[in-house]
Amino acid sequence: MRWTPSLSSFSCLRHPAAPPPPTSTGLRMRETVLLLGLFAAACGGPASTGTSPPALPPLVKNTWTWIDVPGTSCGDGSPTGISVNPGDGPGLLVFMNGGGACFDYVSCFVAHAAGSGSFGRTDFEALAAARFPGSILDRGDSSNPYRAMSLVFIPYCTGDVHGGDNVADYPDASGGTHRWHHVGRANVVTVLPWIAAAFPAASPLVVSGSSAGGYGALLSYDSFRRAFPAADAVLVDDSGPPLVEGDISPVVRAVWIAAWRIDRVVTALCPECLADFSKLFPVLASRYPRDRLALLSSTQDQVIRSFLGYLDGPSFEAAIGRLEGVLEPIPGARYFVVAGTSHTMLPDPANYSSGSVELWSWLGQQLAGGSAWTSAKP
Repeated sequence: MRWTPSLSSFSCLRHPAAPPPPTSTGLRMRETVLLLGLFAAACGGPASTGTSPPALPPLVKNTWTWIDVPGTSCGDGSPTGISVNPGDGPGLLVFMNGGGACFDYVSCFVAHAAGSGSFGRTDFEALAAARFPGSILDRGDSSNPYRAMSLVFIPYCTGDVHGGDNVADYPDASGGTHRWHHVGRANVVTVLPWIAAAFPAASPLVVSGSSAGGYGALLSYDSFRRAFPAADAVLVDDSGPPLVEGDISPVVRAVWIAAWRIDRVVTALCPECLADFSKLFPVLASRYPRDRLALLSSTQDQVIRSFLGYLDGPSFEAAIGRLEGVLEPIPGARYFVVAGTSHTMLPDPANYSSGSVELWSWLGQQLAGGSAWTSAKP
């Protein structure tokens, strides 16, 4: 089964009985330097590479402009970039795209579970035409609370939930090797100066993503907050649930560590989070107590269930309930949970409500702040 990157797709993978061995050849030198700067920032140092602000192309209000960003890499090693759309208002919405995941030769190169491994201007233009209408990136929807904001689209082509820090050589059955660049994290670090240069005083700031991009928004939130320290900021993690401790199998976590080296970004945020991803929410809330952090999920998300190895819906629903319990004591965190097996909501918010609460309204309440914004569940 072939999976291609899209605003709402994620791969349904069966994880192996045991994790593959680490196959890292290390990051390229530029990515290594950038990540060292990031890790220093995560520990309290400045998030700067010591370079001048990027030279941006001309930008036109309410128009998408694709920017090729030097130093970025897709799974196949080809460069990628970002697309930006300046708005009339002062705010900035960053959307991190989803679209599959892979961790070995079969999933990356045979099943193409993370797509083709490339993403450029032509891919963006096709995706925008097909997927942006009705989504949170649609300025024409009067219900959209982000419609006047500047918009940034971060593509996804590395198969590592935007959290990878590894260039892997995967062996095939004949003894050959095939290289895949799991450098989603390095890409985020590389594009951040470009985003900051385009919108230096943006506020409010919305860091969002769906599926793999939901996980990516959560993992990258601290870096965006350091790039925009004065912003009134919110997180919208759509269908990227960081389940509690053993609710994500240790085997699954071991796969992510071996293939992607996701441990490097997670432990930079908090060492204990590697064994319990749900702790990322309280850690971020502690660092940014005025921010508003949101999780969107269905009770039995079919795609995430498959990705995490859940065989039945009720078990996953119980795991979502335990994650709700982590968020409930956090003053600035809320969840929006809908019944059923659907996957991702930000591509089509008008189609989702929880109880009597419509998602568009709920997202607007999060953006505005105040007591009206409360968790919603069936």
